Amino acid sequence: MDNLLLKYMNERIMHATRKISEPGPVITISRECGCSASLLADNLNSQINQRITDPELKWRWVNKEILKLASDELKMQQDDFKRIVDGADKNFMDEIVYSFTDKYYVTNTKARKMIEEVVRNLAIRGRAIIIGRGSEVLSQGIPRSLHVRLFAPMEWKIKAMCLRSNITEAEAEKLVIQVDKQRTKFKEYYLDKNQPRFLYDAEFNCARIGQNEIVGLILKIANYRSLLI
Repeated sequence: MDNLLLKYMNERIMHATRKISEPGPVITISRECGCSASLLADNLNSQINQRITDPELKWRWVNKEILKLASDELKMQQDDFKRIVDGADKNFMDEIVYSFTDKYYVTNTKARKMIEEVVRNLAIRGRAIIIGRGSEVLSQGIPRSLHVRLFAPMEWKIKAMCLRSNITEAEAEKLVIQVDKQRTKFKEYYLDKNQPRFLYDAEFNCARIGQNEIVGLILKIANYRSLLI
């Protein structure tokens, strides 16, 4: 984590003096609640890096690190930053009230703009597997990219969350609906109103396809598209 932060900040400064010849490659993973992406990304990242001998060309995967990077940029605690990002925007009167206080105030819009900067920076630098946070939308202009979505039937997701979080089926169903709605809303925030519905390159039903099989299929697609060169 520390190495990721240091590398990100150092390269962010370097962007001011150099241009990237070709952005990417990047793989994004969008997932519904209950469809674990972290283990899949870690497995995928390991298999990609087994083929690479040059340490400078190694891939990395990021998830919660995105919030850490963005919150550090705004000099905020990560938990406070996440609450702002996941909450509703303040209205116009709220902005006026806060503008007359000494308290440092970060709007929902400003927080999401910082996430956008972090995600796009990671995607442009390339050799990254990015989980969620609208990464599939924010990196869709990068030719060398692959966008994956993990989904499953509601019944399967409920059972998965019951086992993972040790909660009742009723609690799991409520959580799944809430998280899926929140993730969809977050992604749509970055979509242009005139932009057509985003289409993924590959979608996998986690109830029918195991993680190892999904990793293998992603690798085949990535190889076919010459993303791993």
